[in-house]
Amino acid sequence: MPRSSALRRPEPVFERSQVVQRARLGVIDYLQADRWQRARALQVAAGSQAEIALFLEHPPTFTQGRRGRREHLLVAEHELGAPMIDTDRGGDLTFHGPGQLVVWPILRVRERGIGIARYVRLLEESVIETVASFGISAERVRGKRGVWVGGRKLGSVGVRIQQGVSRHGIALNVNTDLGWFDAIVACGLVGTEPTTLARESASEISVDEVLPVCEAAFAQVFGLRLSPVTLNLEST
Repeated sequence: MPRSSALRRPEPVFERSQVVQRARLGVIDYLQADRWQRARALQVAAGSQAEIALFLEHPPTFTQGRRGRREHLLVAEHELGAPMIDTDRGGDLTFHGPGQLVVWPILRVRERGIGIARYVRLLEESVIETVASFGISAERVRGKRGVWVGGRKLGSVGVRIQQGVSRHGIALNVNTDLGWFDAIVACGLVGTEPTTLARESASEISVDEVLPVCEAAFAQVFGLRLSPVTLNLEST
């Protein structure tokens, strides 16, 4: 069973009574999910829809951020075995796939007084808190985004803030097949070794087990109450 985090918990950044919707989507095609989050972010910015945090996985997919470079591919693109998708998030190349828990918060961060640097730190903190519940002590590394364990990268962060609303977010390797990362220089960091929560804890851990722990950590770090909703991604 997961244990309680021994890390010092940060103070909430706003009132705990703030309610944000939460949706568990399972494994969803990347482009389908991205189209939905873009539309929802515009609605959130316009005030016609509520803020929401999406918890999901993707089929095997490589993505490239706005500042990414195809030179960080280590094989020909047609040999990847999964699609390569250009995105508007920050960061370089990364991989998404089954066994990786992705969290996309669509929040009015500007109204909440959260600048991008602080927002990234809070996302990282939510991952650090999550894995601490499984006995893993993770950390930030100066000059590198994401969450690390002994110099190995456990979680990635890539965000986009437009009209004061956040998109994209964090990806935590729970029991991901790390062989996919052999095809890229992940996040543009030469020599970076990826890892998973299952590997670091030397135990069988599933996304289903980690998901509620991550939700609780995310809510605590941001000072939120998450309200479950069911979504149909075909509608906006």
